[in-house]
Amino acid sequence: MSSVEKISRLTQMQRFLDQIKVDVTRDREKLFMETFQLPKEELDTRLFFGMFDLHSDIDSLKQQLNRISLCDYESYIQNELTRLQAKYPSGKPIQFELFILDQHDEFVKKKLGGVSAYTEWNGHMCFIVGADEGVRDTLKSVIFHEYHHHWRMSKLNMTEGNETLLDRLVLEGLAEHFVRIELGDAFLGPYKSVLSEKEAQKLWDTTFRHHIHDRGNRTDSYMFGDKEMQLPFWGGYSLGYHLVEWYLNENSEWKIEELTELPSKSFIVKR
Repeated sequence: MSSVEKISRLTQMQRFLDQIKVDVTRDREKLFMETFQLPKEELDTRLFFGMFDLHSDIDSLKQQLNRISLCDYESYIQNELTRLQAKYPSGKPIQFELFILDQHDEFVKKKLGGVSAYTEWNGHMCFIVGADEGVRDTLKSVIFHEYHHHWRMSKLNMTEGNETLLDRLVLEGLAEHFVRIELGDAFLGPYKSVLSEKEAQKLWDTTFRHHIHDRGNRTDSYMFGDKEMQLPFWGGYSLGYHLVEWYLNENSEWKIEELTELPSKSFIVKR
């Protein structure tokens, strides 16, 4: 079985805070990159996904660190990923890290239930989580969602360079159906309900199906939304869920293991 390795970010976080406490004049960005051994680009990515503000009050950050440590979310994530690897082997190792969510990030708290995450092509997962026991169920849902990304990307040998808009739609749609199958409807993320089935069909027919071969940054507008292009917020995520659902309506006998390894074009169903 492939390994699940924890990168002990909370231990590094304690060291980071201790060093600032000793010398409050230190350059926090530079200290962060030294302590966590991350380049500026990777720091910026984590900040974009909602990681704690480097310039927050130190005592407040210490309190949040204590709270998230009491929740023992690092062990929780590791245990859940290990169980998923055993049940649905990806064949490739996972490294994961946990950071504290910026307590002032209202978008992540209100729209995403206090948990933000992403999975990289090399099996690295980053979870950015509110220091609150109340987000545990959301975290469980996100762990399953992100694991499915890793599983599908590993099985299909997907890479950033060859990923199309259709690949992104199906990747997101399948991940949420995996959550539904494993945990139930109550654990589904906020994306599913963005579009009704009728709205999803119209969006597919009028716009998305003409761009399924698009690649790179141009696909972001379709996934996340773009007012100027009249694309709904999270439209691609919701449409991806519907694409998989339409396929399942005609192929209900397929198991998640089989669906996970299907090429993206298989999910285009004539309606």
